[in-house]
Amino acid sequence: MKILSKPFILNLSLIIGLLISSPLKADETCTIPKGTNISINVDRSIASKAVQPEFQFGGVIDLDVLSVDKILIPAGTKVMGKVISVKTAGRVAGQAEIVMVLTKIQKGDKYVAIQTEALSVKGEAQGKKTARNVGVGAATGAAFNKGTGAGRGAATMGAVSILSGDGNITIPKGYNLQFPISDSVNFE
Repeated sequence: MKILSKPFILNLSLIIGLLISSPLKADETCTIPKGTNISINVDRSIASKAVQPEFQFGGVIDLDVLSVDKILIPAGTKVMGKVISVKTAGRVAGQAEIVMVLTKIQKGDKYVAIQTEALSVKGEAQGKKTARNVGVGAATGAAFNKGTGAGRGAATMGAVSILSGDGNITIPKGYNLQFPISDSVNFE
C-alpha cells in the first residue's frame, strides 16, 4: 500500500476546494471583510511626472478573492481607482511618490463603491542617489589618478546624477499592485 505525501494531499485538497467553489453571481450578495487584499494589474502606465491628483486609472483583478466556499470576486473583474497625491523628484534632492486607492469594483453591469487603504509607491531619494554617485566618482577618480583625481571624479558623477537621474517613477501598464480593503464591503 502506497502512503500519500502531505504535499500531495494538500494540493489535492486545494484542487477540490477550487472545483467546488463557484463565482459570485450578479444577483448574489456577500461581504468582503476589512483587510482583504485586492491584487490588480493596472491597465495603463502611471507616471509621477504626468499625473495629477484625481487621475483615474483602471485595472483587472489578477487573483480570485476567495471565502471558504465561494469565489467572491473572480480574476479578470474590472476595478477603478484614483491618484490621491503625487510628488515629483527634484533635480538634486527629493523623492517621487504616487499615492492611490481603489474606488470601485465591477459586479455584473454596474460598479460597487469600495474603500481601500492608500497605496504609496516611492522612487529613490535624489539626495541619496546624488551622494552615492559622488562617492562612486570620487573612488573612481582616486583609483585612476593615484589619489589626486577624487575631487574631479566626485564633481563629474554629481553632475551626471543631476542631469540624467531624475528619480521620477512610472508604474508600467500591467504592473501588479496590492490594495487592502479598509472597510468591509457589502457586495450587493
